[in-house]
Amino acid sequence: MDWPALQLPEFLTVLQQPLLQQPLLALLMIALSAIFPLPSSYQPLQVVRQAAIGLATRVNKPGYGKQQLFISGSLAMLVLVLPLLALAAAFASLSEWPEFWHALLLYCCLDWQQPRQQALQVAAAVEKQQLSLARDLIKPLVLRQSQQLSQVGLCKASIESLTLRLAKQWFGVLFWFLAGGGLAAFGYRLLLELQQCWNPKQPDFADFGQPVSRLFGLLAWLPQWLSALLLALLQNWRGSHYYRKLAQDGDYALPQRWLLAASSAALQRNLAGPRYYSATKQRRIRFGPPAEPNAYDIQRFVQISRQFQHAVVLLIASGWLLLMVALSPL
Repeated sequence: MDWPALQLPEFLTVLQQPLLQQPLLALLMIALSAIFPLPSSYQPLQVVRQAAIGLATRVNKPGYGKQQLFISGSLAMLVLVLPLLALAAAFASLSEWPEFWHALLLYCCLDWQQPRQQALQVAAAVEKQQLSLARDLIKPLVLRQSQQLSQVGLCKASIESLTLRLAKQWFGVLFWFLAGGGLAAFGYRLLLELQQCWNPKQPDFADFGQPVSRLFGLLAWLPQWLSALLLALLQNWRGSHYYRKLAQDGDYALPQRWLLAASSAALQRNLAGPRYYSATKQRRIRFGPPAEPNAYDIQRFVQISRQFQHAVVLLIASGWLLLMVALSPL
């Protein structure tokens, strides 16, 4: 291909191909969400969370049987997700530039800055020995009961939450945007919000939350696995593989075992272990060496997550350039 001979009209024609538009829009929205993150008070997904909580109080009754709760959870998921997806699709079809609408959906779904900032606030509170404040600050990040968390427990919970959110909430949204556009990313993020609100780890949602949890688990399997692979390659592959092999029981699905093992190997700190959900203790296997994490390790993982994001941006940009060369006229 003769690059100087490529005229502007031909260049614009090449850029109109979806295979090139998707990565370019993803790169632009990553930059925009990092420079101008959407404030939590203006996050439209908060409406979805409130609707999910309100709907669950009406249809998730303690007296229902397991099968009835499973059906109720399935119908509640459809009632919330399908109308919002239909509305988003209608806006895209009516828009003169649907790509802009898809990019806007991605921007609204890429709200990684908020959990990152919350984790840093927890680290600062733990460092100052303000444990009561740290327990209050960590509540939006975790499902587990936070009032019983020790200093080590606060650090573990923060790092584990950041690890899983990096894979599910940031990389998973990007993965589905690149695979299926803004509607796919939006649908995936809606299911993530419902899964967090109705998580079966909480005894009250053990049956009601199963449908959305299973569906989201299928959609998040590959993004989590790819995230764990990239994190291990960037930090400590041998340690990640070793710690994952030591955790072969059924406590965690394979991608989550990879993720926690990769985080543990990167920090050389012990992660996971028992935790409480609604006063119910759940025993979980531990990952990594005996050394326990501290507040500084939360800050270290924030830096590692930034390296991970830079690597993802580099991979997307490299793929875009290769596609540009392959699709440009000779």
